[in-house]
Amino acid sequence: MSAPATSSSESLEYMNLAKVIDGLRSESLEVRSASAAQIDSISTGLGPERTRNELLPFLSDSIDDDDLVLLKLSSSLPLLTPAHLGGPEYMHLLLSPLQLLLTVEESSVRTAAIASLSQIIPSLPPTDLEQYLSPMLTRLATQEWFTARISASLILPLLIPLTEPNNLPPLLALFTNLCNDDTPMVRRHASKSLGAVLEGLVKGSNASNILSADSALHTTILPLFTTLSCDDQDSVRLQTTFNCISLTETLTQTQKLGPALDAVVQQRILPLLKGCISDRSWRVRWTVASNFGSLTDFNLTAEYVSLVTDNESEVRIAALSQLTTITNDSNKDEILECIKKIRDDPVDGVRGELAGAITGIADVFGKDGTTEGLLPIMLALLRDEDSEVRLRLISGLGKLNNVVGLDLLSQSLLPAVMDLAEDGKWRVRLAIIQEVPRLANDLGVSFFQDKFCTLCLAWLSDDCASIRAAAAENLKELTTLFGKDWCMERIMPFIHELRTNNSYLRRLTCLHAVEKISMSLEQEVVASEMLPMAVGMATDTVPNIRFNVAKTLENLCSKCGSDVVAESIVPVLDSLIEDNDVDVKYFARTAKESAQKIIQAA
Repeated sequence: MSAPATSSSESLEYMNLAKVIDGLRSESLEVRSASAAQIDSISTGLGPERTRNELLPFLSDSIDDDDLVLLKLSSSLPLLTPAHLGGPEYMHLLLSPLQLLLTVEESSVRTAAIASLSQIIPSLPPTDLEQYLSPMLTRLATQEWFTARISASLILPLLIPLTEPNNLPPLLALFTNLCNDDTPMVRRHASKSLGAVLEGLVKGSNASNILSADSALHTTILPLFTTLSCDDQDSVRLQTTFNCISLTETLTQTQKLGPALDAVVQQRILPLLKGCISDRSWRVRWTVASNFGSLTDFNLTAEYVSLVTDNESEVRIAALSQLTTITNDSNKDEILECIKKIRDDPVDGVRGELAGAITGIADVFGKDGTTEGLLPIMLALLRDEDSEVRLRLISGLGKLNNVVGLDLLSQSLLPAVMDLAEDGKWRVRLAIIQEVPRLANDLGVSFFQDKFCTLCLAWLSDDCASIRAAAAENLKELTTLFGKDWCMERIMPFIHELRTNNSYLRRLTCLHAVEKISMSLEQEVVASEMLPMAVGMATDTVPNIRFNVAKTLENLCSKCGSDVVAESIVPVLDSLIEDNDVDVKYFARTAKESAQKIIQAA
């Protein structure tokens, strides 16, 4: 294959096209990949006839290339429209390179090829579906190499809804063979497609009498579902949960409620789901537990309790992650007894998941139920030896405010929060700091002032730099939440004290706090209250403070008007530029450049 003939008068576009075409043969992987991504441009230059007779055969011969090139090629084939090939009657020619791409070993290439095929199918004339696509599917499903059969199992759902009822039996026979394939990976992917196959069957003309005894649902889908749920490979069985959800949703959304539908769900689907809950493989049980929130229509409280108390900690954690979705008025007593049993679980992760979920079910229990039933469990978790467990519970305390009220919350739970705020591990203290704005929003300004304000200010003097930085950021969020007046009354007096502290680290924290808080204040307040504090520290004896003054002033420029910048900030930066310290000079010059831009923009 070569570029179209050109004359010296033709534009540079043809030269670029020749380069792209030659790139398909290049020894460089990057060049071949780039050319493979421009198949539509190559086709436009070659024209429809040469695309059909030269480009597509060339691509079919290049399937042994590197996976990166094949991935680009798989993704770019849908760019070839009927206009590139000379009409919709030639679109079936794209199936040849796609079939080869669907057999390669690299799964990402096959996935891209399947996605491309799904885009191309709508462009195929109806006659081509039976004449070209169905035979291609049969070839893939019967190939010796398992990757082709995997692709076939994933393509078949695309073809089902487009097939007339009288042509369905061969396709369903192929699907049955794939579900009973000797290779577990093929059976697993076929099982993944089971729900999509049923969905395809109930669309359009195939939806009639889907619940009748002689329908494909009863003769093919449900028997295959039963067989796959009993497979000896757990990777196949764990798809049963997803199939239960998919089959039930498809049937309930498309079929009328009645005895026939109830019989399918209660007698054919539900027993298999219960089998997964007691499966010998923890991976299968974990899959059910992780998706239990989608199974609430089945009323499986007893089975949920068995998962929460499972022998495997991973299963217990997955089940507890669904606690808020599962708990309701009808099963709350059983749920309470269940979580009482695992309150002292030996695995930290289980207790942590319980701590994170338990506050979310307080609404269901109400004030009395929460006080009598949940509160003792929460108090035990707040005394847990693992700090992560305590943190998970604290992160959800705001949800309890509307249920139990502030008085009970402050008496029973907040003392544990105060203890954690002074924990010896700095990461624990940091996590508490990050939760404070959320608690402040939930609890309100008056309650926060009484319980947390002093603590937030004390963090500014913490020995850990990360805590001090987080505390300054915290004050910014609290100022946004509670307003200027609260900040001026409660925060700024302490900031003024830090400015004259003997420790330069505390004075540095003062600067950081001034900068952060200023971002939440109006321009006039920044100019009158915050800027003078930063300017006053420009003569500090420690160079580290002085160059941080320059950095702070640079950031404050955006919060001050151009007049304030020119009159109050630039003169200070000029003096710092004359400083003896090299770093101070550098940051002062940088800050002055930013200040001058603001002045010029005005």
